[in-house]
Amino acid sequence: MTDTRLDILHDHYKESFAYIREREKERNRLFLILIALFALLALEIQYPINFQGALSKIKVLDVEVELSALPLPAFLVATWTFVLVIALRYCQTSINVERQYDYIHMLEDKISPELGDGDLYRREGRAYERDYPLFSEWAWRFYVIVLPTLVTIATVILIYQELVGLGYPLVSQVLDVFLASGVVISFVFYRIVPLVGGAVKKLGRGGGDSR
Repeated sequence: MTDTRLDILHDHYKESFAYIREREKERNRLFLILIALFALLALEIQYPINFQGALSKIKVLDVEVELSALPLPAFLVATWTFVLVIALRYCQTSINVERQYDYIHMLEDKISPELGDGDLYRREGRAYERDYPLFSEWAWRFYVIVLPTLVTIATVILIYQELVGLGYPLVSQVLDVFLASGVVISFVFYRIVPLVGGAVKKLGRGGGDSR
């Protein structure tokens, strides 16, 4: 490999890594927003009277709006809508980050041998994964498995409580069920389906080896 090509790959590696860091910041920010929206959903569904009493006035383009006068079903539909939008963006960003790390590892495999030492230039690949701390392993599993599962369960519980405990109009309930279903489906396709598919592939390879 020529020095010019190696320089190009090195610059591309740095740009790719910077891109990943920006997406990670966006992912973390989206997750915090998602948690806040779920807290808001819980207040709207479990304590609707208290929630309405806590609403105050806001001013938009010199027009004062009395939030407490607005119907709670409309608030709930709006909140579910925001939850779905943020959930979709969160899942997209998380998948993008994970795929980019595979690309970073591929770049390391190309560059490292050209430096005369296969263990060099492995900061995000082999060197990072070697002697991986137990806490980091736990944190990763909690972040990518437990939390998406909790979000999915929370969505099912909240929409069930809304349908059973709140006598909102049918149109609002149908919209909320549709939006909540979108949240569940997003997280199922983001995390649960790949996990199940990966487990099935591992079992298949194990079965093939045993034969």
